[in-house]
Order: sequence, then C-alpha cells, then structure tokens
Amino acid sequence: MPHEPYFPAKSSAVTMTRWQAVQRLELEFWSKWSTLALYRNLDVPNYWEQELAQFGFTWEGFRGLLVLDVGCGPIGLIHYLDHAAERICVDQLLTQYVRQRPLQGRQFSISAMGELLPLAARSVDLASCFNALGHMLDPDAALDEIARVLNLGGTALLMIHTFPGWLRPFYWIDRIHPHHYTAEAFVAKVKKRFGIEGLLTIKRSFDLPPVRWLSPSCWKYIAADMVVASTYIRASRAAWREPHV
Repeated sequence: MPHEPYFPAKSSAVTMTRWQAVQRLELEFWSKWSTLALYRNLDVPNYWEQELAQFGFTWEGFRGLLVLDVGCGPIGLIHYLDHAAERICVDQLLTQYVRQRPLQGRQFSISAMGELLPLAARSVDLASCFNALGHMLDPDAALDEIARVLNLGGTALLMIHTFPGWLRPFYWIDRIHPHHYTAEAFVAKVKKRFGIEGLLTIKRSFDLPPVRWLSPSCWKYIAADMVVASTYIRASRAAWREPHV
C-alpha cells in the first residue's frame, strides 16, 4: 500500500545513510540465514512458542484477533498465526524478502515503515514488534504509531535485544543495530506510551557447537553471548497516554 515517505523529526532517529546501510545488512542476513550454523536446524514454530512464553502468552491468545506485526521479516511470528481473524504484515523490506511460508486466511502484506503505519487509529487488537525497534530509523516514532493503531484494551508484545550501559563506547561495532538500549531505558520508553503488564529480561544465549567456535563468522555470536540480553514487554493500550519523549 503506497503512502507518503517518512521524514524523521525526533532525536531518536539515526541518519538516513546509517539506516540505509542497516537495510542492506538486513537483506544480506535474511538471504542466507537458513544456512548459518546458528539457525540451520531451527524449528521455527517451536521457537515462536518458546518466545511467546517469555511474554506470558500462548498461541490461543491470538484467536479471533486482528493482529499486526511491525517489522515482521520473512519468518516473523505473524506467519504462524493461522487462527487469528486477520493478520497484517508490515515491513519496509517485505517485497524483497523470500517468503518462507505462505499465509493462510485473511491477511494483508504491507511494505511500509513502522514509523508511519498506513492504518487507522484504534484499528488493531494486538500488535507485535519483535527484535525490530533497534533496527529502525526512529524507534520513538514507531512506538507512537503502535500505540496509535491499537484498540483501547489492545495488547502490544515488544521485544528488543538490550545491552549493559558500560558497553556504550563499543556500540558502534554492532553494525546491524543502529540503536542500543539498556533494559531500563527501553522500559522507560514503553511506559511513556503503554501500561506494562508483563516484563522479563533474560540473558541471550547463542548455542553454537564448539566445533564452530574457531570460525570467524561465529565470533560475533560468541562475543554477544557474553553481553546481550533480551527484554520482553507485554503492554496494554488501555493505560496509554499522549507520548512525550
């Protein structure tokens, strides 16, 4: 669905040059993800079931809902919610991904930015944004948009990778994430827009077989295993107020 371009106005936005470089890295990763040692034997439905448990959520929680997935990628949660009433897939790179699983039932695929969702206010029952905000041009604008399109009483499932504050001088090494947050900073951003109903931060684990530890392509995962966490937030639109960032 074509729509007007987004021009960042918030201080949270990175430069367009930086963000475009991130888009190229995203496409490169997704073009070969299934051949990488970390993901080669990944059972995707089982992976999503485990991730939903971190939110205190189950597959049944989507039944009969209009569900939005912002930054869904080619194997996002939305692709496995066959029992949702309607599904809306949104990703800036959607037309360039190789779709891994055809969607069933009522679904809409929209190539759009999370910072400017082409959806009406209060039109979605549940919005998921999983490991996408840290990759966006302007995460604050995307959070505002997710809050805008959620129905009163609607649910947001938000997850990002979070990092210790002492690592800040080295954030630049992580090229695919233009934004880095501590768990506390991310929670504070969400609280400005939603009422938090569930919160969990856990250490991220990248299970590589020891035989792969000497491979240069795996060194970044070994380093990340030492410092990266994942923060999961289940939030409610019922307590939303006008954002102020």
